Amino acid sequence: MKNILIADDHPVVRVGLQCLLARHPGVRVIGEAADPEQLEALLAAKTCDLVITDLSMPWGGRPDGVRMLESIRRDHGHVRLIVVTSFANLQVLRAVVRLGVEGILEKTGGLSDLLAAVDCVLGGRTYFSGDLAQRLRSGRNRTGLSSRESEVIRLLAHGLSVKEIADVHRRTISTISRQKGAAMRRLGLRSDYELLDYAKSIGLSPGGH
Repeated sequence: MKNILIADDHPVVRVGLQCLLARHPGVRVIGEAADPEQLEALLAAKTCDLVITDLSMPWGGRPDGVRMLESIRRDHGHVRLIVVTSFANLQVLRAVVRLGVEGILEKTGGLSDLLAAVDCVLGGRTYFSGDLAQRLRSGRNRTGLSSRESEVIRLLAHGLSVKEIADVHRRTISTISRQKGAAMRRLGLRSDYELLDYAKSIGLSPGGH
């Protein structure tokens, strides 16, 4: 029997995953988390084979999902990971892939995709839903932004201030401000409102979450 932890800030999603997996042979859900802190506490307390987690849980103390995955990889390297997300931005998803995440599912996918991903990942393989694998390999960068500029925009879209982003990434406030300004100039944006609207349109914002 393989042990699974579920992490999502929406209770209805956690309940739905719990019910779905309860009927799937060979697995059992041993805990649920609503934010990264709860997930880390569960990982420290329980023996787990697989974590199924959202990438964006903005109401926790640390809303940066990429950093959360880095922490899990560092402290619980044996645990396999499936990310279920509404993010469409390829730079963010490539950062997730580079961490060695075994599965990525889009929230628009069907329930059968999740069960297939669970079987595949627990069987030692990787699983990327739909045409995601092809898009990740394509190397296309439609935004023209650097990975750091995309990350700054993503965290701004989650409601973090420039100072908070600087603290998260251990950079100076001036560095984050410069990256924000460079991104806005590259994209032809003139206000924070336009920046957040753009972030939502390309899948960097939790608005579609």
